Amino acid sequence: MPGARSFTDLQFWQRAREWSKQIFNLTQQPPFARDQRLVVQINDSSESAMANMAEGFGRGTQEEFITFLGYAIGSLDETQSHLCAAYDRASLTKDQFSQLYREGTAIRKLTVAFIRAMILPRGGVRTLGKSPTWSSQTWEIYERVTGQPRPAMFEPPPPEIPVPPRNDEPPL
Repeated sequence: MPGARSFTDLQFWQRAREWSKQIFNLTQQPPFARDQRLVVQINDSSESAMANMAEGFGRGTQEEFITFLGYAIGSLDETQSHLCAAYDRASLTKDQFSQLYREGTAIRKLTVAFIRAMILPRGGVRTLGKSPTWSSQTWEIYERVTGQPRPAMFEPPPPEIPVPPRNDEPPL
């Protein structure tokens, strides 16, 4: 995020904060509140995700920031595992579980995209570090100006190595 002056400016931190708050509020209600060990673990891991994002931002170097964002991703995964346990123990409804699990996945995707954008030169995720060709730049301008897609014969070739889709659905 260009121009972020504080970790509170980071969208993935803002969403992690809200996610942690939602989890905390649910853990204060029965039947979840009765499982004190799980309550402590899930609240600690969800807070750890946002805390690692903030700590990394404050470290001062890109390398340390990326390292702490990696820790944050680990905490997001840990929290999702605790959500599975809470669902299995009937502390969460199917809808609550699905909503919280999907939000954790969305925060993870934002964080990973941010890391990639910091690591890869020339635009990060979108270009995967490759400079767009003159031909591609020309067709992009054509599409913007005319509002028409480029002819099919001028479409860029598909990516060389297809990446298998990640299963982001909650394990129900």
